[in-house]
Amino acid sequence: MSKKKDASRMNREKDISKIMTEIQKHDFNSEDELNDFLSYLNDIGLDDLPERTDKKGRAEDLVFEAYEQPVTKGKKLVKQALELDPNNAEAYNYLASIEKDIDQALNMFEKAIKAGEKTLGKKFFKEEKGYFWGLFETRPYMRAKAGLASCFYVKKEIDKAIAIYEEMLELNPNDNQGIRYLLSPLLLSKNDLTSFENFIQNNEEEDCAVWNYNNALYSFKKFGRTTKSEKILLQAYNSNKFVIDYLLGIKEIPKKQPQYIGMGDEDEAVSYVIGAWGIWEETNEAFDWLYEFRQKMLKMN
Repeated sequence: MSKKKDASRMNREKDISKIMTEIQKHDFNSEDELNDFLSYLNDIGLDDLPERTDKKGRAEDLVFEAYEQPVTKGKKLVKQALELDPNNAEAYNYLASIEKDIDQALNMFEKAIKAGEKTLGKKFFKEEKGYFWGLFETRPYMRAKAGLASCFYVKKEIDKAIAIYEEMLELNPNDNQGIRYLLSPLLLSKNDLTSFENFIQNNEEEDCAVWNYNNALYSFKKFGRTTKSEKILLQAYNSNKFVIDYLLGIKEIPKKQPQYIGMGDEDEAVSYVIGAWGIWEETNEAFDWLYEFRQKMLKMN
């Protein structure tokens, strides 16, 4: 994720954090009172709210600021934050995000997870399982889990990444982070396709490049070059015509990953290929199948 996007995301969370702090100062007797107060905050502007003075609040604000600063300044701010609150998970997430060494980044994400577990507590995990991310205080922990899984993926420790993603979906079935899109190709990479089959059955309503092209590859791995596989590939192609050219290397993947994607556009294709190219490459004759299909499409058009 780019530093600019990180800063934008953290700015939104800083605003939410300010609002939550102000709400906790009051004992509202009704939803109407709460809504009136939120309208008041909107009128005065969040920048006019008093700065937080408690150690935890000050630490959070320092980390929010770190994401907006150059790395040298950011590291100093995060160090100050950890002196105020050693269990600030987002501080470790920040340190992981600027780390170039994958093992060091992994270590920072593990520290973030431990800090999050201490902050939230065992009782919280037991009572709030299924509602994570929707609860604002869980977000640093959930980001740390996602970051750790991505490190394991880079290190080709796929089973560890899968286990983390599956745990995250149990904590947050609504999947605000889009973890299912990361988990799908990892399950498809396994020789035993049972887990992938169960997974897609629980997500039959999905209609995007990840699902459509993964389903095509699944059919090819399971049944080979059959009419059924060809039909599923055609459905995938119709949903996004750009994917095959990127998979085959006819179009070069941009150096910068897309920040936003749209259904059926090139950014969606690039995003999918970045995550799934290795699985296609490891599947015998899959690229030959794609090339032959592409030739057919060119002749038809």
